[in-house]
Amino acid sequence: MCLIIDANVVHKVFPRPVADFLPVHAAIVGGSARIVYGGRLTREYEEMAAFRRYLLRLDQQGRARQVADARVDAETDRLISAGLCTSDDPHIIALAQIGQVRLLCSEDEKLQKDFTNAALLTKPKGNVYKRAQHAPLIKKHCGKLARRR
Repeated sequence: MCLIIDANVVHKVFPRPVADFLPVHAAIVGGSARIVYGGRLTREYEEMAAFRRYLLRLDQQGRARQVADARVDAETDRLISAGLCTSDDPHIIALAQIGQVRLLCSEDEKLQKDFTNAALLTKPKGNVYKRAQHAPLIKKHCGKLARRR
């Protein structure tokens, strides 16, 4: 798939990206990366009026893809019941599992720990984008999209 943008940093990517998230913004707008969302993250995005408009455009342009909310919510419930996550974001881990996404943009340290935990995400292990120096991760995880263009 490509990448997940946690609700805690989406404002750093859209509408005007801060320097550290400029590579993410450029890749999405340029079509070499795609945002994946679903479940609770969909509802979090819907609460952000400014981003909601961008997301609609990105969906229409094929630069965002929604995973079925019901599937993500069911996996989220399973993760909560199993007590596998240390963060309060099992919905992000569930989305990554269901959507086969292994790149996360986030500044939440507990979520970063969960996302890189091989017991939660494997084949391949999850990576976290936090700053501009992590731009090679975009190519690593979204490279197939860039080659299709």
